[in-house]
Amino acid sequence: MIQDPILFASQVLGVDLWAREVEIVQTIKSHRRTAIKACHGVGKTFTLAVSALWWLARYPEGIVLTTSSTLRQVRTQLWFEIHRLVERARVPFPKLKTTELKFRDDNNFALGFSTDQAENFQGFHGKQVLIIADEAPGIEPGIFDAIAGTMAGGRVHTVMAGNPTIPSGPFFDAFTKERGLWKCLSIDAFDSPNLKGINLEQLLAMDPREGGPLDDNPFPQLVTRRWVFEQYLAWWHGNESSSPNWLSRVLARFPDQAENALFRMRWLERARQRALQNPITDAGSGPLVAGVDVGGGQAETVVYVCESNGDCWKIVRMGAWRGEDTRGQVVSFLNEFRPRLSLVRVDAIGIGHNFGLHLRDCRFPVELVKVGMACENLPHMGENDPARRFVNLKACFYQALADAFERDQVHGLIDEETIGQLSGLLYELDSQGRIRIEAKDKARARGVPSPDRADALMLAIAAADPCKYPEPNIFIFGYDDDDGGDDWVKLCRKY
Repeated sequence: MIQDPILFASQVLGVDLWAREVEIVQTIKSHRRTAIKACHGVGKTFTLAVSALWWLARYPEGIVLTTSSTLRQVRTQLWFEIHRLVERARVPFPKLKTTELKFRDDNNFALGFSTDQAENFQGFHGKQVLIIADEAPGIEPGIFDAIAGTMAGGRVHTVMAGNPTIPSGPFFDAFTKERGLWKCLSIDAFDSPNLKGINLEQLLAMDPREGGPLDDNPFPQLVTRRWVFEQYLAWWHGNESSSPNWLSRVLARFPDQAENALFRMRWLERARQRALQNPITDAGSGPLVAGVDVGGGQAETVVYVCESNGDCWKIVRMGAWRGEDTRGQVVSFLNEFRPRLSLVRVDAIGIGHNFGLHLRDCRFPVELVKVGMACENLPHMGENDPARRFVNLKACFYQALADAFERDQVHGLIDEETIGQLSGLLYELDSQGRIRIEAKDKARARGVPSPDRADALMLAIAAADPCKYPEPNIFIFGYDDDDGGDDWVKLCRKY
């Protein structure tokens, strides 16, 4: 029973958790890093208290360290819930201090302290430690450096939780550029049991009189229909950019990213939720397009395989490898899809050129793409061609991918690292007002890693039109630059 946090909650603490609370405690149990952005009143802090007590019971030398932006918040929020759970538990607990609980002995305890006491995170290497950072957006970034040091050894799980009020800092980074490291959960007001099956339009149409449907809340301790109704009237100001409180405190969304972010987190979150709610199970039968971004050293070689269905794209599979020579892994990965592959697009800059030629020698229908090619050099470029808005093919292709996400035309995106890389892409305008993607060296300077997975997805989806390739393995379209030129040609090579 102690090994199962759900049974522990019901049998020892005497509480029943609703679905998203169950998800929180199971995630904390299974993942080293958990980030939770939530609206007001969905039981987030209560569930963190349940997890803290379970950790102490589960591990004889388990330690729980809790913090928040102020000592007052430590006392009145998380530790208030811990005290309340202990008082109502079905089995006796040791006596608590305000922000301290010794469970079995001096090696099995929980402590709460504010973020000006970073030294409290030191000295726990090799232990079984649960670190809870509640109200994480208000915590100074330096505290997370101390937490990272604690995670160097032992069994250490870290949880960050809060309202997504500030689109910067470590908490924001966990949902964007560092998303591949964290298990990210988002809980908005409409996830609550009190609003289950109700959308905003239906809520606003309800009779607002006292005792009416707005007060029909089977779980009154959670966010209520009336609160959401009233906060809409108070916090909605006509559009999302003018309504940060509504976005963060009700919909559990960061108010906004950088003004020049190409991919909005809300588009990517929608895509991820669709993928989780409706996972792709059928193999399909249509032609496939693969995008290959070739890495080396610290950079990954990534392949995305996608299927087109009219205006929509289905992500079939993603593969990623590190190493100086990943040709064998990529060939083996692509062989599974060979009968249906209509096109394999390879970023031909640098080492990608010879990599693509190798895949061509392995009889894959390869197109070598130089994403740095100026759009003005494309054939048949007219005066009013939309591509004239872009500096190069990379910007043009990425804009097309962003458009597809905005229109909910991409299905099957579940990889957190890809989401993080897409959310970190910024665009710029050159002196002629044309769009270009921020250079990789500038992105690295602000702590953003190379977007290898994003680039592969861009090549597979936005840079390919399967309508051009009705018969798999017949033609290749691409650059024939064996003579050193950048000629755009149609290669009629049969396979």
